[in-house]
Amino acid sequence: MNAAQRLIRLYPGPFRERWGPAMEIEVQSTGWRSWPDLAVGIAGMWLHPVIWPADSTAQRQRRAAVMAVTVAAACWYLAHVAMEMDTPLSGRVARAWPMTACTGLMFLGFLLVLPRPRLTLDAASTVLRGAARRFATPVILGAAVVACVRTGTYTVAPALLRPVLLGCWWTALALGAFHGCRIVASLGAGVAVAPRPARLRLGMWTLALAGTAAGSMLLSVSVTGGHLDLWSAAPGIGLLVLPSAFAGTLRDLRRVVAEPAGL
Repeated sequence: MNAAQRLIRLYPGPFRERWGPAMEIEVQSTGWRSWPDLAVGIAGMWLHPVIWPADSTAQRQRRAAVMAVTVAAACWYLAHVAMEMDTPLSGRVARAWPMTACTGLMFLGFLLVLPRPRLTLDAASTVLRGAARRFATPVILGAAVVACVRTGTYTVAPALLRPVLLGCWWTALALGAFHGCRIVASLGAGVAVAPRPARLRLGMWTLALAGTAAGSMLLSVSVTGGHLDLWSAAPGIGLLVLPSAFAGTLRDLRRVVAEPAGL
């Protein structure tokens, strides 16, 4: 596989199926000079799932929902990191009611963008099998860390072992968020119903508000006495940047009903 083929493979699958061969020929003819534009195009495609080639409007809505769920999971993870870090600033933020309100608002936005499973035995069986298969590793890993903490093993563990346990805990949370997004992405039309455009827009605006508010709060407390607490500032910046991914999708959703499928 040459460099052009590797770059084309970074595009979303529906895009590659429709325009992959033509793109590959173009990249091979222009050489490395086209790589920067190609990288920008790849990022743009992943940020605009609604405009990918689709067979139906519902398929476009499901893709937008998957993107929104992914951003919601990333925002939740960053907020969780900020609140659980062992620093005075993180402890102060975690106990503040505005952060609790932001977490609740984030959860509401997540529910709004989440596809609704169909009320059938086949759909329930498919979702449960997928959840059991994908969540097995993060659940076992997280349970092992919790057991170490509950039994006091973490307290008496050697200094070198404690970072390992913390790493396992954050890895378990990251894997859980990642596989949760994969489960949502795997739900087909026969298993789940995509949210309507109006509901998707409301959910995205809710998530954007929650992420922006939480990020602003973290940044506001990360500067004390003229010093910047990077451990608090980094998640805050991430929470401010992530909601910007909704900008293009919100614009695309305004046209999703009027735009014919199959383009």
